[in-house]
Amino acid sequence: MRRSWCATVCLAIACGTPGPASPRRAATPKPAPSASATAHWREQVPKAGARGEIVYPVPESEQLKNGLTLLVVRRPAAVASLSLVVRHGASSVPKGKSGLAALTARMLTEGTRARSASALAEAAESLGSALEHDAGRDYSLIGIETLTADVEQGLELLAEVAQKPAFAPKELERVRGEWLDGLAAERQAPDRLASLAGLRLLLGEPHGAPVSGAVPDVKKLTVADLAAFHRDHWLPGESALVIVGDVDLPRVRDAATRAFAGWKAAPAPAPVQSPAAPAPKETRVVLIHRAGSVQSALFVAQPLPKRTEPGHEARQLMSSLLGGLFTSRINQNLREKNAFTYGARSDAVASRHWGALVVTTRVEAAVTAPALKELVFELGRARDPSRGAPITDEEVGRARADLISSLGARLIEVDRIAADVGSTFSLGLPPSTGHDLPRRLTAQSTTDVAKAAALIDERRLVVVIVGDQASVKPALESAGFSVSDAAAELTW
Repeated sequence: MRRSWCATVCLAIACGTPGPASPRRAATPKPAPSASATAHWREQVPKAGARGEIVYPVPESEQLKNGLTLLVVRRPAAVASLSLVVRHGASSVPKGKSGLAALTARMLTEGTRARSASALAEAAESLGSALEHDAGRDYSLIGIETLTADVEQGLELLAEVAQKPAFAPKELERVRGEWLDGLAAERQAPDRLASLAGLRLLLGEPHGAPVSGAVPDVKKLTVADLAAFHRDHWLPGESALVIVGDVDLPRVRDAATRAFAGWKAAPAPAPVQSPAAPAPKETRVVLIHRAGSVQSALFVAQPLPKRTEPGHEARQLMSSLLGGLFTSRINQNLREKNAFTYGARSDAVASRHWGALVVTTRVEAAVTAPALKELVFELGRARDPSRGAPITDEEVGRARADLISSLGARLIEVDRIAADVGSTFSLGLPPSTGHDLPRRLTAQSTTDVAKAAALIDERRLVVVIVGDQASVKPALESAGFSVSDAAAELTW
């Protein structure tokens, strides 16, 4: 390990070869301070400094004549993040066409009517960048990062990609092959497979279908499907242009108006109508057999209100103290007390259409049943304070501090801020949502969080376990759980 300059100099002074004695008279040494003189500061714990204030930026907002929303956050950075976010993702896809939104976003970056896939990639590379694509439950997007001086060229390229996709059949077949390989690889990860199957059971279709698609559905998607989804959902009135960097709104407005002048307004599509999956009448355990597995991946979930329903911040705090921190209840039980796992986590997931409390972990196969039993026990204790563990001010304080402090990490990079702003838009929330979050979290009392915990119903959970059937099923049934084998389509 390289020593610092200071450490090297100090070592040389302390350990160097002694030279001739100095002719100067040595100074008379001062007496060492007595123990009583130093004891007072050694015994006192240093006081914490003032807590830093996190001020999350509020984007400037403006709407162009065609309905396209501009959201601009000015940050002192050498690069700018440009993304076009559409309020339609996997939840806007009809049953039997899962993966359509995500594959459409990918194919937008695989050539336009003016440029081939390779020419489009070269155009992005000339800006020192690459085109990006993504899709989720509530959104689809394309994006690029550029130097501040190249923002106008980046917007022109995004406009071309959004308005003039080629959807070339040859490119679709190439991309589909890669896509299917990725789906197959994804399903080899036990944790991921458990989550994919669990959301399907909890939510049904389209809301619970895999964002990237089920294998049979993706195989059937056509160029016509992609073109129709793009025509009906990639509309200026349903989209936001999110720019984060050292740019101002007037500059962006002028550049966006020129680049997107040909994007005509059109009526928003009708939402996909689908009945919500019925809540389970009792806790249901579905087992996906993985022969010889020495571990079991657990996915445990139940419905919660959607993102726009009141009480979201209290639900966040509730989930955090349950399983969002190392000191959280589920992690302390399963990891520290019982040594069942290296870690367990809970999340209060919330979309535009649904919400869920999700707990995930991985345990040794032999302790699958007791681990699940302890997990359910902790959920029940959080719901019912009469079980001896009411939610405390200290727990809520830790959860609050963690959630607020984590916002600071989001301010490090422009693309993280852009992702937050785009998510806020796709969820239909006010642009000031990120800025207001610390205040809203601070306003939640322990009583509010306890009310959120009262929404837990550990008697009506959806549980998916990926593990060896012979190793775990008898023990689960002996522990009182109703266990069924997974249908084949849950693993597609």
